[in-house]
Amino acid sequence: MTTLYRDDQVLVTTTLLRIDSRSWRLADLEYVWHKETRPDWRVVSRRASRGLLNVLLILSLFAGVIVLIAVGSAAYLELQLGFPRNTLIAVAILLLLAGLVPLAWEWALSKVDDTYDKGDSIYEMWARTHGAELMLLRSNDLTRFSKIYRAVQRALEEA
Repeated sequence: MTTLYRDDQVLVTTTLLRIDSRSWRLADLEYVWHKETRPDWRVVSRRASRGLLNVLLILSLFAGVIVLIAVGSAAYLELQLGFPRNTLIAVAILLLLAGLVPLAWEWALSKVDDTYDKGDSIYEMWARTHGAELMLLRSNDLTRFSKIYRAVQRALEEA
């Protein structure tokens, strides 16, 4: 018996499939398939947060350009009038904040990537066993679902 996939809730071996507290022998599974269903509120909110993060990232680019233009024009005006003390302070503060910008962008972009990795639907794995159709697994995480489904396919091929 070889273990093909294991996490806290799912175990797939070459002879057994266990999901939560339910178990099936692979020999009892006549046919296994998957389908996508309508997303629930968690999936929709994940999609909405992706859109919000994208908008915030774009707006932050525009805000950065506007701040740079404002600091540049203030520096030009102060050079005409004398010593640019206020502009130098503003530039120093902006340089300090610029060190935090890549960290914020990295966090936001990783969150956007996570929403694409998890998918936009609910994914279900079904099986026919003893003539009845049975839903084995329901997940809103595409990456995890794909790993489990592929492990079940490999187990059925080996059986």
